[in-house]
Amino acid sequence: MRRTLLFVTIAASIIACRTAMRSTIQGPPSPAQLAELWVDPEADRDLFWGLGGSRLAPDPKVAYQVIAVKHGGFSRGLTLQDPQSHEWSAKFPPEAAIGFHQPPIYYLAEWNATGAPEKNPQLPARFREKKPDFHDLTYKGLWSYYANPFVGTRELNGLLVFQVMLGNSDLKEEQNAIYELKAPVEGAATWYAAVDLGESFGRTGKWNPPRGDVQVFEQTPFIKGVDAQGHVRFDYRGLHGDLVDHMTPEDVRWTCERLQRLTDRQWSDAFRAGGYAQPLADRFIRRFKQKIQEGLALSHAGAPGR
Repeated sequence: MRRTLLFVTIAASIIACRTAMRSTIQGPPSPAQLAELWVDPEADRDLFWGLGGSRLAPDPKVAYQVIAVKHGGFSRGLTLQDPQSHEWSAKFPPEAAIGFHQPPIYYLAEWNATGAPEKNPQLPARFREKKPDFHDLTYKGLWSYYANPFVGTRELNGLLVFQVMLGNSDLKEEQNAIYELKAPVEGAATWYAAVDLGESFGRTGKWNPPRGDVQVFEQTPFIKGVDAQGHVRFDYRGLHGDLVDHMTPEDVRWTCERLQRLTDRQWSDAFRAGGYAQPLADRFIRRFKQKIQEGLALSHAGAPGR
């Protein structure tokens, strides 16, 4: 009983603690600085192969050597080496379409590994190469939603709205990465990326929320209303709800307007690249489109549209 009360007390303390968001630069970011987070994507962006194209995809026919096993966190993963000594991170399910940067990531439905905890073939996984042959892309560290150059911008707010739409509960800095490139790509030589969406596609929550569950995703509300201060109230239950409690209808519409530009082919390719069977993908896509229309219906006056 005492242990239960202690747990509840600690949990309440964590939930009650709010960290102020602050910019790490003086004044608003320049267009060049904003490009480090977001660029207006070309209309025909390939959402199956992504920026890296098929050239950088891992080979499903070779045997990968396990270097390390990740046990912590939601998605179990392996660090691997292929026969050409390229190092890969493979994350098992469950686990940028609108202009936010992403390193080359690939999905393998079936593959083999030497020294893996499980017998071959391995479970489907997302593969990300440590040093891909992509403009000398180099990982430089983590970044936080609470402290970065983009705090207060429509672009960062849009990314956070998108996380709400995904149902992502895990907004801690360990899920974000900074990359450097030898020359500007997509408008910038430094990228701020949200690279891990492991707690998505279900319902947000503070402790072990459902994820990767299409029925829960379909049934969970998106927008609950707009408060007297003009802030959108989401059905968001994650630990970092303070990150999304100041969003305006304009922030929501900005995100939904960009998602609305995606073609049916791009939606299908995005889910196909993640290994989703088409009937399941269609259900997720249908719910996404409902959320988009809900966001677009928010009125400029700050009340839900009718």
